Amino acid sequence: MQPSRALLCALTISFLHGGACLAEDLGTYGRAYPIKERDAIEAMKDAVAKKLANGEKERMLKGAKERYLASLENIQLPSSITQVSTPATRLVDLTETVKDAIKDDQGNVIVPNGMRINPLKVMPLTKKLFFIDARDAKQIAWTKATAAANDKIIVMAGSVMSAGKTLQRRVYMDIPGLHTRMKIQHVPSLVSQQDLMLKVQEVKL
Repeated sequence: MQPSRALLCALTISFLHGGACLAEDLGTYGRAYPIKERDAIEAMKDAVAKKLANGEKERMLKGAKERYLASLENIQLPSSITQVSTPATRLVDLTETVKDAIKDDQGNVIVPNGMRINPLKVMPLTKKLFFIDARDAKQIAWTKATAAANDKIIVMAGSVMSAGKTLQRRVYMDIPGLHTRMKIQHVPSLVSQQDLMLKVQEVKL
């Protein structure tokens, strides 16, 4: 049986964040007694409700918003990434191998152990990705002159707000793990699809 397209799409995403959880009913041993103490979760709910009733909700939301905006203003370049010194082009294979067979609720194997899945075969990359350091005026100018309207600009350092204003378009923060998954080593880098591989172009400005 071939896995469905929807399942393969879900699998390609899950490969970025590996992990599993198991649950098992261990039964009941010894004599059981009713719990007389108040449930901790209910107590926490009441405490939160009281804070919200006292205007804490607005303060919490304001604090969260301020922290989020601050994070957009001063993104730090990952220590593993440097500025391009020599232009280069590399091909990156995103293919992953399923380590543990995936079964449905009836115990039927729908994705066998050892199956290889290439996310680009399931969800092709139809646009280019620009990984840039927004603190560098040359990278901003290059991006403005080069990026098409449907391409995505990913800010690896600097201010998302300022970059968006200068480029007059929406820009994005790096999704945790994305630059690692795509093997981005230097900025600026231009990523596109070539056959079933990623083409990473490191551009010297």
